[in-house]
Amino acid sequence: MFDGPLDDIAINVRTKSRKTSTGLDLANSPVTRAFLEGGRRLAENELLGNVHAQRRSFHPLGTLTKSRVIDEAKVIFREARGDQRVARALYGAVPEAERPTTKPSVGTLRDRWDVLPLFLGDLVRYVLRDRYSLTDGMLDESTRAELCETADFSAAVDQVAYEDMRVLYANETSARFQYLMTGLADFHDEIRVALAGVYEHSFEYWRGVYAEIIETRGVSLRPGISLDELTMMLTGMAQGLSLRHIGAAGVKVVDNQNRSSVLGKATQILIAGAIDPGDGREVADVVDELMAVRTPPSTDRGKLARFRPLVRRSKNQRW
Repeated sequence: MFDGPLDDIAINVRTKSRKTSTGLDLANSPVTRAFLEGGRRLAENELLGNVHAQRRSFHPLGTLTKSRVIDEAKVIFREARGDQRVARALYGAVPEAERPTTKPSVGTLRDRWDVLPLFLGDLVRYVLRDRYSLTDGMLDESTRAELCETADFSAAVDQVAYEDMRVLYANETSARFQYLMTGLADFHDEIRVALAGVYEHSFEYWRGVYAEIIETRGVSLRPGISLDELTMMLTGMAQGLSLRHIGAAGVKVVDNQNRSSVLGKATQILIAGAIDPGDGREVADVVDELMAVRTPPSTDRGKLARFRPLVRRSKNQRW
């Protein structure tokens, strides 16, 4: 259960109050955290099919009703009585005698979110918070230094791509929830805004990594390719391949035995086309040259004769 600050997660709760301090207190209250964690658990049960002995639901997010969210939040409060980890996540270091007495109810839910889309917006940020923390911790200092300095750059790219697919885009709640919410984004502005924040965070992080690698290695992109475009291509490939990894069981996107992935190979192919080797040509010119129609030299093979199949008709056959 997430025990960090909810300032930038429960935004719809925080901004509901005109007073900043009141909004922050409400956003970080135990009840708000229990509602969001309850929604996450309900989504996880549906998306991963972990509904214990119950029959699996085939209506994604169908359990995210007001009554079910409240009931799940109440369960979390009961867990806090005997589980110190849950208690710390809910109350922090506040002594038991000084803990607030407000509990999950219809009233406390409406105090925070008047309508479901507002709750879903904050729930998206809560469930996908792993995207922020995992992305930020994806590359340690030694890995970044290796990407910038090693002569075996392709192997370093393979390793980072494998870890990216394995950690960030495995078959777990946040990946499936992200894609499900993407499908609903056109219908709810709150969901679209929340998802935009996730994508922007990932984009800015990887853009900084690519900029550092390009500068340190002293290379440049081909004319007509910007750093923003390269970042969008690479992050987009990762997201698309993760969707295939989740939705197409027969497609081997990640090879755990060899610690490799299709993303690693695709990244190297893109880099090979995007980096300017010194000829200053645009990628379209290079592609046109590479894909020009080739004919066998006349000195070696001579002129190709037109193929005319010989068809023999039987005496009694009619057309």
